[in-house]
Amino acid sequence: MTTPAAGSRDNPVTTTVETVLPVGCFWFLDPDGTLCLAPGCTARIQDPDAQCLCDTLAARLDHLTEKLRALQARQETADKWWHALSDVVNEHPDGQTILTATHTRRHR
Repeated sequence: MTTPAAGSRDNPVTTTVETVLPVGCFWFLDPDGTLCLAPGCTARIQDPDAQCLCDTLAARLDHLTEKLRALQARQETADKWWHALSDVVNEHPDGQTILTATHTRRHR
């Protein structure tokens, strides 16, 4: 028996009696040619077009990649705020006093 690769909606797995089904969500063509989804997670049971949440390496990589993108965007926003605030404080007549007070409060 062979194990087919997980299928997608655009490239479904052809199934036969001899094939062993893959773990997780996958699209397949049944013997009469009907496109079917075998959901492996709750998200796909509720919505076949939802992102697969099966615990596979690819799904975990996709999730972590998206999380990394979100964290990078958040860090980019924080960096812009930091540079803008730093420029304002440095240009302020009492800038050095503000920096000294901030440094003192940070070490309390």
